[in-house]
Amino acid sequence: MSVLIKYPKQTKERNKKFFEKKNRELTNLDWAKWGGWDDTDGWFTVTPRLHGKTGLYLKDRQPVELFARTFETSLCCRTFKTITPEPYRKEYTITVYRVDMCGKKAIWFTKNVYPYLIKQAKKDYAAKVLGYHPESKDFTDWTPAEVINYIATALEGDGSVTVRSAKKTKYLSSQLKSSDVQYLSDVKYLLETKLGLVSKMREIITYQTQEGIKTKYELRIDCSRQNPENLGFFQSLAKDGVMTLDRKKQKVQEFINQ
Repeated sequence: MSVLIKYPKQTKERNKKFFEKKNRELTNLDWAKWGGWDDTDGWFTVTPRLHGKTGLYLKDRQPVELFARTFETSLCCRTFKTITPEPYRKEYTITVYRVDMCGKKAIWFTKNVYPYLIKQAKKDYAAKVLGYHPESKDFTDWTPAEVINYIATALEGDGSVTVRSAKKTKYLSSQLKSSDVQYLSDVKYLLETKLGLVSKMREIITYQTQEGIKTKYELRIDCSRQNPENLGFFQSLAKDGVMTLDRKKQKVQEFINQ
C-alpha cells in the first residue's frame, strides 16, 4: 500500500479544530453528496476492538482524493490482480485508491451522513459504528437540491452515463444498478416526487453467488433531443460542485452542449 497524501494522526486538539471548521463549512448538500457515495461504494465497519471505521475504496482517484482532502484523511493506493464478479469471471490488474477514516472522526462523519443514507444495509453497518440507529431523513423532507446531489454521486458509484447518436437525434442515458430492489425503488420515488423525473426500472440479470442466486436491477433515466423531458435533470448534474467524477460529467456536458 502506497501513501499518496498523508495527514497527521488524530489528536483531541486537532479533532476539536477540525470539527469546528467542518461544521461551519459543510452543508446538507455536501452530506447528501457523500450519502450517494456511501450507499454505493462507501463502507462502514467495526474492528475487533470495537473501533468504528468508514471510507471509500475505488478505481477512480478523483472522488477518493476529494474525500481525503475534504475530511483531511490520508489517501492510499495499491495495485493487484483481481477477478470480476459473477457471471463474468475475468482476471485483470487494477489500481485502487482508498481512504480509511477511524476513531472520533469516523463517528462524526457517520453521524452526519446517516440521514442521507437510503440503502438499509448501509444504515445497519453505519449504526454499528455509532452504536445506535439515528433518525433517517424522511423522504418528504428531502429538497430537490439534496436529491440532485445524492443521485449525482450514486450514479458515479454504481451507475453509468451513456451518450449515443442516431440518424435524427442524440440520446443521453443514465443507469443506476443494484441487487437491492427496495433501494432502487426508494431512489425512483425520490426522483419522481422531488424532481418530476420520468424513470424506468427493470431486471437486467440473474446470477449465482456463494450466498445463492441474486438478481440485478437497473433504474434508467433517459433524455433525447426529440424527447427532452428530463433535460433539466441532466443540466443540474452538470453544474459546478455536483458531480465529482469528470469522466462521467463530461458525457453529460457533451450532450447538453450539442
